[in-house]
Amino acid sequence: MLKLYSWQIHSLAQSLLHVPPGRHRFFALDSNTFNAPQPLPQTSEGIAQREKIEAYRQTLETKLRSLLAESDALNVDIPQQAERSAHIYAKVEQIEEQLWDIEKQLNASQFSDVCDTEQLDWLKDRLIASWQDPSAKGRVLYFHHPPYVTEKTKWFQAQTLAVRFHLRQVLDAVQAAVDPKGRSLVDLVLSGHAHCFEYLRTEDTGHGDRHIPWVVCGGSGFSLRRQRKAGPVLEEYGQPVARCHLFLGRSGHGSKKRRPYSALRVDVKYTEADSIPRFVLRPLVAERYQGKWKNYETSPITLDPHHNQPTDHPLGLMADSVSDLVTPA
Repeated sequence: MLKLYSWQIHSLAQSLLHVPPGRHRFFALDSNTFNAPQPLPQTSEGIAQREKIEAYRQTLETKLRSLLAESDALNVDIPQQAERSAHIYAKVEQIEEQLWDIEKQLNASQFSDVCDTEQLDWLKDRLIASWQDPSAKGRVLYFHHPPYVTEKTKWFQAQTLAVRFHLRQVLDAVQAAVDPKGRSLVDLVLSGHAHCFEYLRTEDTGHGDRHIPWVVCGGSGFSLRRQRKAGPVLEEYGQPVARCHLFLGRSGHGSKKRRPYSALRVDVKYTEADSIPRFVLRPLVAERYQGKWKNYETSPITLDPHHNQPTDHPLGLMADSVSDLVTPA
């Protein structure tokens, strides 16, 4: 019997998991209960950060007014203008989301900043128990907000950093209590929220979240978004903490604009030599380009259970190539 530990179950409609029964522990969390931004500190650094955020808010508000004015002048009965209107709608949605995140940062003390410590304590205790249970061979976490992401509107959001902070505290506590024997504490973390598909791995962060594979599977809905201009490597205090190895999202401009939609299949395999699971990621990609839908298939990404380094090249492709859709590392 497959065991599913869940505080609050969320659908994994975009991710298909095919696993042998009974050996894995799944942990589903409600990340909305621990993603509140931390209040900006009352220091010179905090004041400077507040001024920077306020200036960026003004820039976004100016851009929003310009887009809305342009949208009002368009005739959606004309195909070219209708396409431009749809593009503006997506941009407006993106900017409004950014402005809401900024408001939460600037007024953190006015919002509920109570973290659901009961849920996080539950996760800590369950993870420790799973490492103490010989029948538990693998561990998968899934929740909505990704702690690591390079999508341009999400990587710097306050809630992204808040989820990273709280999850890292949990994994640090688990690390202090168990011996993972050279493996990462979690075999795979699945999230959504960002409008793209991403496969990332953390570096040696100095914490319990080191060497974990993170998959963001949010590329099957409206308004795909681009990868940040700063590239695939995420840093903290000038040190790399995570790298994106595969990004599928909006790219190109004009007639060369690409919008690949994506889902994910996850298979779990065992070898006769040991009972440690090997997770195999299979991104599924489809795109409507130049008026026609087309399916693409990528080579599977097999994760080595020891520090979860991929045994297959993550950008290996087969069938119709998606190389021009991929933002490589």
